[in-house]
Amino acid sequence: MRIRLAIPDHLVTPEALEAALEATALAAEESIRRGEVPGLMEAISRGVKWKPEPFTDGEHFDLPDQVMGRGWGDCDDLAPWLAGELRATDEDPNARPRVYKSGPDRWHVVVETGDGQILDPSRWAGMGKKSQVSGIVGVRGAIAKPFARPGEGGLCVMPRHGRFWARCDVPYPDSYAHLASHARAMDPDTAIERAVAGAIACGEVLGVDVDPHVMAGSLLLGDAHDAMEVGFLPALAALAPSLIPAGLSLAKGMFGKKKKKSAPPPPDSITHRDGAVSVPATVPGKGGKDDLRMMLSYYPTHAQGPVVMRF
Repeated sequence: MRIRLAIPDHLVTPEALEAALEATALAAEESIRRGEVPGLMEAISRGVKWKPEPFTDGEHFDLPDQVMGRGWGDCDDLAPWLAGELRATDEDPNARPRVYKSGPDRWHVVVETGDGQILDPSRWAGMGKKSQVSGIVGVRGAIAKPFARPGEGGLCVMPRHGRFWARCDVPYPDSYAHLASHARAMDPDTAIERAVAGAIACGEVLGVDVDPHVMAGSLLLGDAHDAMEVGFLPALAALAPSLIPAGLSLAKGMFGKKKKKSAPPPPDSITHRDGAVSVPATVPGKGGKDDLRMMLSYYPTHAQGPVVMRF
């Protein structure tokens, strides 16, 4: 079904545009829920880019399948797609397309998140960049201090502003630097999954072994009690009964609001001044590889501190 909406130029207002954009976002949301189209960032990684729409018979607010088919979209195509994705994945149920004037007769569409942040997916897809190499859209990085040791990896998750933020550090070859994959979600498991997925993508480009990152993510996402039974975490045997209700992942259990009374720290653990506990864990190597030694740090008495793994 194609619905056409004609608005005289002198009646174009932010409210009128945002109503039409919201209809587009609702359609994109349903399409993503049904698995008919991927999320916007995945589409950009596949080559979808920003491109101004040629003016023929008016402005078109196109749906993700149309944008995927031709390989490009402008701001009024990409922003509703992102808003629909954030709502379909429950990452941000309150995300919505917003417009602002970018010239006398020009409007630009962005996404406003539930906590007031402004996201501009058009820039992610190449708007404002002078050049693109082989159709690959560049990523502007931020410089931050690594929390992993030189040449090693790290994984961290913590609650912030009602969401969970995760970061996975990949060592950059032949240097002391790291590439950090960041992600946020409404629950710690989803945030960890996305951060590790980004780390895997970085590792593939750099030629770095990311098996430790996958193991670390699996450890935090797995059912803690089942892991104890199969001997996957022998050093953490005292951790699950004291902190984590049955059926929860290690990550979710560590951020649970209801915790049992703290048991003595696990064997060989280190208790820090701020109440954090660091516990060694050994993961059996696969395919002839050496065992992987990790250090897991967490807060046994409250749910606000980060959960950090170094390996």
